Amino acid sequence: MKKLLVCLLMLFTYAVSICAQSLNDYKYIVIQHQEDSKKDIEQRMAKEFPLLGFVLLTEEEASQLDAQEKSLLLTAEYLCRQSAQCLFKLKLKNNKGDIVYEDEQVAAAGFMSYKNDRQSAIKKIFKQLKKLNYQYSPNDK
Repeated sequence: MKKLLVCLLMLFTYAVSICAQSLNDYKYIVIQHQEDSKKDIEQRMAKEFPLLGFVLLTEEEASQLDAQEKSLLLTAEYLCRQSAQCLFKLKLKNNKGDIVYEDEQVAAAGFMSYKNDRQSAIKKIFKQLKKLNYQYSPNDK
């Protein structure tokens, strides 16, 4: 069982390194709003993405971009499911709908609150993203 887990971890690390190469082709990011989501999730993401170097746009601002700038746009889709543990999944998609980056983290603090579990899972996601050393590099497409 441990060997399977190690193999899956290595495969995931390899997949992330491939994704990291194309992540630098994007400049803008918009967080896809979810009606049933807790406010603290989008607030935390809105704080973290600019710290990584992305230009955060609202959905309205993103809709006003021209075609060339839209090719530099990523949409952040997320899922937060809580029960005994908090599962937080983040997908970054380009304007064609292709997944450029995907990560999933689980956090459970036991005696702590659900909010702390969410924040812990989000922190883990952005810690992984930070390891990719994102830096926008213009690419003639």
